[in-house]
Amino acid sequence: MTHRAVGFGRGFPRAWLLPIGALTLLLGIAASGRLSRSIVADLIAWWPIWLGLAIAAYLLRERRVGTLRVAGLVPVVALLFVGLFIWGHLAGWSIMPSSSQRLVGPTPESFSSATLVAGIDGQLEVRGESEFLYQIEPIKQGGRIGIPDATETIVDTTVTVDLEEPADPGLYSYAGWDLRLSPVVVWSLDLGGSIDADLTSLTIDGIEVSGAGTVELGEATIETPVNVGGSFQVSIPAGSAARVVGTASVPSSWTPTEGGATAPGTGAGWVFTVVGDGSLTIVER
Repeated sequence: MTHRAVGFGRGFPRAWLLPIGALTLLLGIAASGRLSRSIVADLIAWWPIWLGLAIAAYLLRERRVGTLRVAGLVPVVALLFVGLFIWGHLAGWSIMPSSSQRLVGPTPESFSSATLVAGIDGQLEVRGESEFLYQIEPIKQGGRIGIPDATETIVDTTVTVDLEEPADPGLYSYAGWDLRLSPVVVWSLDLGGSIDADLTSLTIDGIEVSGAGTVELGEATIETPVNVGGSFQVSIPAGSAARVVGTASVPSSWTPTEGGATAPGTGAGWVFTVVGDGSLTIVER
């Protein structure tokens, strides 16, 4: 004698446990803070797909092709759509409401220099790879950081950009910002947070960092201040002209001075100043 397994109740195929369990797990991960709550908005936006699967499951519940129950394929299709949904959320597909959460600045051609202030209690990734003056996309992990509002102040060909978190981001809260900057202008940067910055493609006339993290710099052709408040590792090209004011861990080739240390490179270059209880480690690459 054979028996048909029906799961939690009569007529409930166990195959449905897979897509339902996957969605439940996904929401649980978001509730635990490991994924952005914006996944809920994306889930709601896909309601036509979830409704269509439910209707298909109902209409095909008794349909067979030979000995194959067609209704048994619907949970498999549903699991496939759950996988596509997860991929689409993380990849930022345009049909996802969360993908519209980005901030794009003006084109950079009208400016020769720019000052940018961005400080958050979260992750801040900075790169010099933007066709716009600046652009910001969320880091889609769990967190309380919303996409910022930008205040731009323009004087002649100089622009100051002040980025501020929204008071209440609602469902659209993330781990931080992925900030891209145009390499066309000369930048003065004031950055705060858990920072991962690759600034090698940017021309910089001053930097201030607070919080913790890593900063990768290129060459400085003029004396350029770098004020460090917090715990940072800064990477510069080997042979660069640089000096430190304050206490810092520096390469063995540097020469100790009364107020800090000096790199063997000659000429003007980076001037690192350790502020307050800041901790600075400089490495050469």
